[in-house]
Amino acid sequence: MQFWLELNQEKDYGQIPVLGEDGKVQYIIQGNLDNPNHTLYLEDTNKDEIGRLFSDGAGIIASFTIDVVNHSLVGVKKLNTPSTNIFYLTQLRYIVTGSIKHGTYTFRSGFKNVANVKTIMGDHGVVLVCDISKPEDVPFILLTSVLFTQWHVTPLKLPTFPPLNRKFEVNPN
Repeated sequence: MQFWLELNQEKDYGQIPVLGEDGKVQYIIQGNLDNPNHTLYLEDTNKDEIGRLFSDGAGIIASFTIDVVNHSLVGVKKLNTPSTNIFYLTQLRYIVTGSIKHGTYTFRSGFKNVANVKTIMGDHGVVLVCDISKPEDVPFILLTSVLFTQWHVTPLKLPTFPPLNRKFEVNPN
């Protein structure tokens, strides 16, 4: 399954539409991570919450938790060593390899690729292209990808929760 997230400052919807392979909005991501009290929310088009990502405030190093409906909490941890910069999703046991800074990385479970994320420049800003192999991983990959993008690009300023207008269009190209 492939999803596109267009991250830009032009449209002022208060959310990031997540497009599916058919080019239609499948999910909405709302919120900000610009301070420790803020949270990202993933909702379907009916405004039902699927999951959220928030800072768990543990220590000086940024640590985040993903809470998905009907699933145990998953932590996003940064494992720093002198030679590598590795991210790990607890409970799922996924390691993130590749270059988050350069925008191309892979979520792995052992030797198996679970998802690939590529950051490209679209007409109106940064576009994340997420290729996810298992449907149950979609919320984790989408929320983690937005988190990584906010760490390495200019922070997005998303307005807070205006009503979702169902008549908007998004072109990922």
